[in-house]
Amino acid sequence: MDEQIQSESLSNESSYQVEKMTFTDKIAGIILEPSRVFENIKIYGPKTIDWLVPILLLIVLTILSNLLITSNPDIKAELEAIQRKATEEALEKEVKAGRITQAQKEERLEQIEKFTTSPVMKIFQYISIAVFIFVFLFILAVIYYSVWVFILKGQGSYSHALSVYGLASFISMIEVIFVSILSLVMVKMVTGFSLAAFLELEKGTWISYLATKINPFTFWWLYVIGVGLGTVYSVPKTKSLIAIFGLWLIYVVIGKFIPFLSFGT
Repeated sequence: MDEQIQSESLSNESSYQVEKMTFTDKIAGIILEPSRVFENIKIYGPKTIDWLVPILLLIVLTILSNLLITSNPDIKAELEAIQRKATEEALEKEVKAGRITQAQKEERLEQIEKFTTSPVMKIFQYISIAVFIFVFLFILAVIYYSVWVFILKGQGSYSHALSVYGLASFISMIEVIFVSILSLVMVKMVTGFSLAAFLELEKGTWISYLATKINPFTFWWLYVIGVGLGTVYSVPKTKSLIAIFGLWLIYVVIGKFIPFLSFGT
């Protein structure tokens, strides 16, 4: 009798573990129990909704966050001052190089300020955000698929990588929300929760650069991505986590020498 009860208990537990999850279940699970979410994707297969909806939500949330933060006049003035300073420094280099005159510098500075504060520029900025997030999604998914299938000898499709990345984006959304709140509370532009956001460091140094990469949300995101890829591609968890953090370190080093790749710093 005891053996029968134990057998039924194990059967029920197994059934619970592989029970098909709804999309809303996956949203909650990605925060509380990511392994179970990705095990579900491995068994029942990746869905377009797993990556498309999170990415669209991330784009909308990012744009709304930007609108909310810049609606504060003090923060808006701070951003405009930063942009003006950067533009002036760039034009001043042109003056010193003899390519433009001081008068031309002032004229261009005025034209640039008008353009950057125009509605057209705002629309272009938001379109750029959407395009960049989607492009980054597809490129990273290719890298993940290639590494986990061809190098780590896992099994799965490109869609598995899309689903893992898409669902992990909910962590990025949480950071966006906290960044918005912190920016409004501190009445200053906060770009993230990295060490660089809270320390006064000289820009351009390796220390300041590395400080921009030390972010608890980044490490949480990397952990979930590593667990997810290891699960859906049947790669040991430890091996998968070493791979994802190794790729991140490579990105950090390359980003120092190719600023375009080091977005968000």
